[in-house]
Amino acid sequence: MERTVVLGCGEAGLIAAATLERADETDVVVVSERDFHVFSFLLYDVLEGKPFADACLDLRSVFRETDVTFVQGVADGVDVSNHTVELRSGALSFDTLLIAVGGVTAYSIDDRRHVSDIRTDAREIRDGVRTPDVRDVVIVGGGPVGVETAATLSAISEPVDATLSAISEPVDATLLTSSHRLLPDFPPRASRLAERHLRRRSVDVRSGARVNDVTENRVVLDGGRAERSDLTIWAGGVRPNPVIQRFGLPVTDRGLRVDPFLRCDGADDVYAAGDVIDYPGKVNDGYSAGLEARTAAKNVVRGVRGRRPREHDVRWHPRIVHLGGNAAIIAIDGIVHAGRGPALLRTVAVESYPFLWKALY
Repeated sequence: MERTVVLGCGEAGLIAAATLERADETDVVVVSERDFHVFSFLLYDVLEGKPFADACLDLRSVFRETDVTFVQGVADGVDVSNHTVELRSGALSFDTLLIAVGGVTAYSIDDRRHVSDIRTDAREIRDGVRTPDVRDVVIVGGGPVGVETAATLSAISEPVDATLSAISEPVDATLLTSSHRLLPDFPPRASRLAERHLRRRSVDVRSGARVNDVTENRVVLDGGRAERSDLTIWAGGVRPNPVIQRFGLPVTDRGLRVDPFLRCDGADDVYAAGDVIDYPGKVNDGYSAGLEARTAAKNVVRGVRGRRPREHDVRWHPRIVHLGGNAAIIAIDGIVHAGRGPALLRTVAVESYPFLWKALY
C-alpha cells in the first residue's frame, strides 16, 4: 500500500489525517513537532480562566487506537525528487506528501522581548491581568485575533476556574490596528459593530496606528508617540511557517504556490493546505484550513485510485468573531449579524469540537 505523509498536525493536518484514514486507501503517517495540538479558538476561554489542558488535544492518545502512525519530529527539508522528508532524526519516505505545517505570528518589530503572543502565551497573559502590576494592556492587531482578545479581556469579571482569583479592577485595554478599520477583511458593517461593542466595554480603539517598537512599559508608534503598557499582547496576522523555504518548492510571500487542486507547483505528488499556501482568494482561518485539508486529502485518495483530482471550491465561508460574554459577530457572503445568536453558535462549536475529534479517532 502507498504511504502518505502528513507534515504538520494543526487544524489542517488533523482533518487531512482523519479524511485519509476513513478512506483506507493509503498508509498514513503524521509528523508533528509537538505531541499535542492547541485549539486556538479555545485560548480565549483560557484567558477567562479555564485550564490550558482543556484547550489541548493529546496527539499520541488520539492516534493510539487508529491506523495512523504518529511521529514526533522536526522537518528540516523535503526532497521531492527522491520522495523523502528530511527529519532531524532521519529521512522518512513517502509516495504522496501533504504539507500542513501552518503559520507563525507575523511581527513588524525586531525586538520581541516585551511582547506576549496570544497564540503561545495565553496562560501568562491570563495570570498577568490578575495581578495588581498590570493595569494598562495594549493589544496590537485589529483582525479577528486582536478583536477577540480585547473583547475577552474587557469582559472578564469572575474567574471560571476556582483556583484563580478574580480581577480586582478591570484592565484598561487599548487596541491598535495599522489598518483604517477593525476586521479589514470583513464587510464594513462587521467593523462598525466590533468597534461599537469594544468601545461600550471601554476599550480604546485606535486605527491607523502602526507600531515601531515595544519596550518594557511603552508601545512606540509611528511619529514617536508612545502608549503606556504594563502588558503588550501581539495579536497580528500570520505568515507561512518559514520551514517551507527549505522545501525546494515554489513560494510567494504568502506561502507555497498551489494549483486549483492544491498541488504544489511542479510537484504532482505533493499537496498542501492551511496557512502555509497561497492561491487567489485565499483566507487564513480555521474554516478555510479545514476545507483545504479535505480537498487535498480527497485528491490524494483520488490519485491512489487512478482518478482525476477535483478543484478546490469554497461555496460559502462563515466567519465568527467572539466579542466576549454572550456576543459575537457572524459574516457569511457579505451578510453580517451580531448578538446572542452567533454567540450561541460559537459556544456550541467550541464546546463540541474537542470531543468531536476524540470521537473521530
